[in-house]
Amino acid sequence: MKIFDISIKNFRGIKSLTNLKVGEINSFVGKNDSGKSNILKALDLFFNEKFNSNDVFKGIGNEEKTEITIRFDTQQQINPLALDADGKIQLIKTFSFTTAGKVAKEFFYVCNDINNDQYNNCWGVKEADINGYLTSLEVEFSKSGRGVTNLSKIELVDENTKNFGRKEKINVADDFIKNIQKQYDFIELPEYSLFDAEQDLNVGSTTFQSQFKPIATQSLQNNSALTYQIETNVQGDLETEFGLITELMKRNVPNLEKIKPNVACNWGTLVKFDLSLKFASDTFEIPIANKGTGFKRLLMVAYFEYLAQKTTKKYQIFGIEEPETFLHPELQNDLLESIILLSESSQFFITTHSPVFAGATRDSNIVVVKKTNEISEYFNYENEADILNVVIKELGIRPNYNLLNDNFRKAVFVEGSGDVKFWERAFLKINGSLPADILFIPCGGDQVEFFVNAELCRKINRRFIFILDSDKGATDYVSKLANKALLIAKVQELGGEFDILRKREIENYYSKDAIQRLLGNDFILPAEFEIKDYTDIKEEIKTHILAPSGLNFKSKNNFDIFDEMTKEEWINCATIVEDRKTDIEIIIEKILNE
Repeated sequence: MKIFDISIKNFRGIKSLTNLKVGEINSFVGKNDSGKSNILKALDLFFNEKFNSNDVFKGIGNEEKTEITIRFDTQQQINPLALDADGKIQLIKTFSFTTAGKVAKEFFYVCNDINNDQYNNCWGVKEADINGYLTSLEVEFSKSGRGVTNLSKIELVDENTKNFGRKEKINVADDFIKNIQKQYDFIELPEYSLFDAEQDLNVGSTTFQSQFKPIATQSLQNNSALTYQIETNVQGDLETEFGLITELMKRNVPNLEKIKPNVACNWGTLVKFDLSLKFASDTFEIPIANKGTGFKRLLMVAYFEYLAQKTTKKYQIFGIEEPETFLHPELQNDLLESIILLSESSQFFITTHSPVFAGATRDSNIVVVKKTNEISEYFNYENEADILNVVIKELGIRPNYNLLNDNFRKAVFVEGSGDVKFWERAFLKINGSLPADILFIPCGGDQVEFFVNAELCRKINRRFIFILDSDKGATDYVSKLANKALLIAKVQELGGEFDILRKREIENYYSKDAIQRLLGNDFILPAEFEIKDYTDIKEEIKTHILAPSGLNFKSKNNFDIFDEMTKEEWINCATIVEDRKTDIEIIIEKILNE
């Protein structure tokens, strides 16, 4: 289930926040101590229920509680009696302290319920209660048999109570999730992992270890005979020792026959690991705990790239505080690319001072955080110009001042650092050289930084062109243009040119022959491996190369492939557009054009 919006009361610096709408990637920007992390911590409280006295809003009333409400979009149809008036699954958790100082928790769900006190809370009661509702309604039904489920009975209740109307009600949700999961296998609360600024990706943390727990569990299952033998051996050894103790006890308890230990091995909680590093120039391995914070942040980049390559069944939500800390801008882009890829099946909540991460989102998912009189406020700006101006001011974004250098006659904006490397190689292989008067700038069209640079180009009459690519939602060139229509209009409004690669993304310009040469004779590419215009080549490489061979072969931004490709292969792998010229050749000409 995907989070649709969030409401918070009496949590840290938040007095009241109502229906903060969120998307796949959500960037929270603002000055230090404005309260950017409050949302991430509130999500941690909701999903992982970590609550302490520091989480309570300082101005809370005597009878008030800390309350977190999350509405989920199921993205599939379910019975309306489980949903609120807007068709969302709405869950509320409250937290407070008892007079004894213990944490008191309550769990509710909101539904557009039957407006009759006799028939309530269909998704939170037992089957016997639902049977009672149907009996009271004088509806004929079967208590069991083929096709008879709680869902089928609730649907009967729903159908036969239409005349009462509907009213939003709050019900205790103790059994709600369990009941609804029995009827809909796709309903599952997401897992939430928080990477806070102080944690530095501590490998011993539950957040980090839990990602690898399924591997350990599967390994234990695969070696059940071995674990059984271990348990048997432990049982035998203990029985031997307690046999000696039994004989000693018989002196005082003559009728005692034996003392038998019962061994219970909880293998699931046994496995925990640490990490050490071995460098080529060193003799000994070094515990990662001995490395600096910057190195641990590099591990974060690799870790999220690893997650992006895996397919996990459970929907996941990640909270990351200031991921840019100790990361060079190019590594920020690498981390961002993994986050964007993961966001196809996960959600991200990021606090940041970096224009790289602030600009990663669609404008509606940039949240500006301000603090007034110790209370944090969160702003989604409906007007695009407003939010751009506010974010630029809050982050203190400055343009790329290389644009002021008269040695550069044209700027070429591309969507990422990988695209810069791609076009540099395209120029060298196809054109024979890289022009010194062309400035390549990686700052994608959805990034705030692009608009700062494009505005500077407009003011100083610096010509610029924007090269678009990587539109995963498109299946052809026309649909790509349609998907990018708003961005193209912005580029033209700012006085720039644009062009767009005809294929899905730069990986679709790989040469199969060059890949085979790099692989050598160790692995022969199967006939099933094809490089088509709009397929996911990274996934094709994983399926047809990595999985069967076990080779370490980079699927995304593999510039060894582009370096290996000949000029003819570059041209043959591009798309012929007009006059026997390919899209790459036409774009190069457009860039060079005075």
